[in-house]
Amino acid sequence: MIHRLLVANRGEIARRVFRTCRDLGVETVAVYSDADADAPHVAEADQAVRLGDPMSYLDAAKIVEAALASGADAVHPGYGFLSENAGFARAVLDAGLIWIGPPPEAVAAMGAKIEAKALMAAAGVPVLPTHDLDGDARPDVPLLVKASAGGGGRGMRIVRDPEKLAETVESARREALAAFGDGTVFAEPLLEHARHIEVQVVADSHGTVWTLGERECSVQRRHQKIIEEAPSPAVSPELRRELSDAAVKAAQAIGYVGAGTVEFLVKDGTVAFLEMNTRLQVEHPVTEYVYGVDLVRLQLEIAEGAPLPGLPPSPVGHAIEARLCAEDPARDWRPQAGVLHCFEVPGVDAEFRSDGGLRLDSGVVDGSAVSPHYDPMLAKVIAYAPTRAGAARRLAAALARARIHGPVTNRELLVNVLRHPAFLAGETDTGFLDRHALPASPPLADADAVRVSALAAALAGAAANRAAARAAGGVLGGLPSGWRNVVSQPQRAAFALPGDPGERIEIAYLVTRDGLAADGFDGVELVSATPGEVVLSVSGVRRAFAVSRCPGVTHVDSVLGPVRLAPLERLPEPAERIEPGSLLAPMPGTVLRVDVEPGDRVTAGQPVIVLEAMKMEHQIVSPGAGTVTALDAVAGRQVEAGAVLAVIDAVIEEHADDIAGTP
Repeated sequence: MIHRLLVANRGEIARRVFRTCRDLGVETVAVYSDADADAPHVAEADQAVRLGDPMSYLDAAKIVEAALASGADAVHPGYGFLSENAGFARAVLDAGLIWIGPPPEAVAAMGAKIEAKALMAAAGVPVLPTHDLDGDARPDVPLLVKASAGGGGRGMRIVRDPEKLAETVESARREALAAFGDGTVFAEPLLEHARHIEVQVVADSHGTVWTLGERECSVQRRHQKIIEEAPSPAVSPELRRELSDAAVKAAQAIGYVGAGTVEFLVKDGTVAFLEMNTRLQVEHPVTEYVYGVDLVRLQLEIAEGAPLPGLPPSPVGHAIEARLCAEDPARDWRPQAGVLHCFEVPGVDAEFRSDGGLRLDSGVVDGSAVSPHYDPMLAKVIAYAPTRAGAARRLAAALARARIHGPVTNRELLVNVLRHPAFLAGETDTGFLDRHALPASPPLADADAVRVSALAAALAGAAANRAAARAAGGVLGGLPSGWRNVVSQPQRAAFALPGDPGERIEIAYLVTRDGLAADGFDGVELVSATPGEVVLSVSGVRRAFAVSRCPGVTHVDSVLGPVRLAPLERLPEPAERIEPGSLLAPMPGTVLRVDVEPGDRVTAGQPVIVLEAMKMEHQIVSPGAGTVTALDAVAGRQVEAGAVLAVIDAVIEEHADDIAGTP
């Protein structure tokens, strides 16, 4: 029996495992880096052990030492980090601890995708051909270059131009090495517009192997899943049997024990093995909903030697999961870091548990710091309903009405996908986002909603000023809002939309005995105003606007949609001048490579610097033609967000011929 379990992971992963442990009466041990000292998973555990620097979650020796020091008798790897590291599994077992996962030999068999594909082919599992990237022959394009030692879109690149194959392979190798410690990559034919289907397997040590249906994970951006569902809307009973049989063959071929996932690409009758994840998968909650199981509980019971029942449960209903990530769509979806001042999802029935119709698995709470050192996913929101349409509607509504104050997220993209007619019709494949160009979709709040939200923000700001004055006990506290000698002059407030400082919203209003008089807001009446909530009647329809002020940003949430506003000072302080043409670091990170030197002439879109942050490579490109007049970036050096990396002088390039011809 397991009495005390250490989870060798962080965030929502650790919290998810802890929840099942509490249900079973198993004590819990957290590990944490210095960057996670105040993280929720640390506070929830019965014990916690400090590891050290931000990347110490990858130090197998330290984690085993932590387990022994805390008196743990078992280790759960979570998903990510060392969860698919055969050496770590062996180290746990060698220390006399229970390993919550498959045998190290099974992990090793699937740890390198090149060898895994050969093994699967020998077992009768359908696979795509693998191309040799080190030989003289140049394979046909399009190709997909993939990291052999990992997944999640890292180290993965599409090649359409054979002349760019070598450059693409080198970039993929660097990212794979940074993410997984192994730069080995391979290539296979790009099966475009295929569906990404995965099968959940659970196997005990007595020879029983379950398959718990399939999950569809086709809606992806840059090969990273953002929406998953069970069952797939496109899998017929015959195809389900074919996928299930292939998944069982894969598990049996490596002597699998525990919970794992076998992934396939499916297109026009073609089924091709992608990989096997020898761990619990991020999207496992949709399977838990539909099959009524707790997969973590099954993992623990199997590790204790318990047999599975002969037959798995039958599926009921439909579940959809959305991955909510701190990413900025205005900056090419770059990961974001910062303080999450407020995080609320309305209507949640349970956290980390498939009860009711809406589940939240989150690694953050109000006040959490989103670290630049780790994956930017904040939470998974999962909806369940008897029908697919019902699950999609509930999930979209919950995301649209969530209060998320802090770093920018992909929330609007998720909602727009869930409400898109093609998604609702089940017409999804891995090219869904490319085909429908949803990142450019309108925001959830339209222009009219933004303006009335700005009015609510101005009224709440005035109420906050009035409350502060009264609390201070000054004579001004007893005066009405905006009191002045010339009573006919309106109160004014101005806002900009974050990310678009050129768009300015001016608000001018008076609150008199006759009510609210606001320029450009005919038919709008003020019902009440406090620092945190303003109630307005718009053409006879009453709506409440929740207003929250964070450093530099005011958030307004209402049924009209979430709105972020940047208050503009009436008398702003002089801003620090940034030289025109400056290329700034979009986030904290490490300079991986510098591709130019001072004096070089560059073209629009030409890579200048490669930055590594949040386990991914980010290219900093020249915004236009010009000359590199300054270069502060140095390979290997860490930089803060907003740091000037280089300066491109477009004027010199624009008039170069004139200057050269001047006598």
